Amino acid sequence: MGLDINSVQFLLAARKQGVCFDHTLMLGRHSLNVFPRTLKAVLERNGFSNEKFRVPSAYAEPFFETLGATQVDSLDNSDFEGAKLVHDLNQPLPADWKERFDVVFDGGTLEHVFNFPTALRSAMELVKPGGRLFIHNCANNLCGHGFYQFSPELFYRALSPENGFEVERMVIHRVGPYGHWHEVSDPNAIRERVELITFTPMLLLVQAKRTSVKPVFAQAPQQSDYSVRWQAAAPAAAATPVVRAPRFARAARFFNVFKHGLEFYRRQSLGNRKFFKQVRRES
Repeated sequence: MGLDINSVQFLLAARKQGVCFDHTLMLGRHSLNVFPRTLKAVLERNGFSNEKFRVPSAYAEPFFETLGATQVDSLDNSDFEGAKLVHDLNQPLPADWKERFDVVFDGGTLEHVFNFPTALRSAMELVKPGGRLFIHNCANNLCGHGFYQFSPELFYRALSPENGFEVERMVIHRVGPYGHWHEVSDPNAIRERVELITFTPMLLLVQAKRTSVKPVFAQAPQQSDYSVRWQAAAPAAAATPVVRAPRFARAARFFNVFKHGLEFYRRQSLGNRKFFKQVRRES
């Protein structure tokens, strides 16, 4: 749980675009998992002071202060790491905590909360109107790290206008400092499921703005392709009868299956530019 070089670069880009970090809340007290020399160099390249890192910091508060935060708090189920707000995210928020923060940042907490919809709703409710929710969480190949791994569809549907939010940016990247960044398409916009097969662990970086105060999840989010089909109310197609291929055609059928298998993998790889557009990593 913490900030790596990817989340550092993502947050720096948001600050340069004008996002206000004045009162920031971390879900969990996040560590700062970037080599001090690397962090100082990245800050300098982006025009930020590295004064706060003359002495290396184990925690992320100095980084958020560098982004302009005048107050940085953390929320956790325990105060074992010094969290100011102690609360079990399996339970709804106290009413007086809502709409208090310019930025809420989750760098690896939500996947560890069993009652995930309640935890996500709380993270959204903590944000002031006009503020941002940042999420850096598990996508692929981290089974067993927490209770859950997440899809782009989940965050596009949850962080939606119906709930008073708008996804401003979503990036997927391999775990570690060297992988490419890919902007992720909204399945509803392209009318297709955005699916991915990879051989390495992948993480999602999400930036969403709270555009208005609405009851969060007054209606449960629905997967976009099903919503379209329900609205169209098209009758189900009749089942196609299975015809056994003659013996001489089985080799051709095998190669056809192989061809379709390759196409299936290509479609669900990072090479699918309809789903994933490679972008330059922030400097």
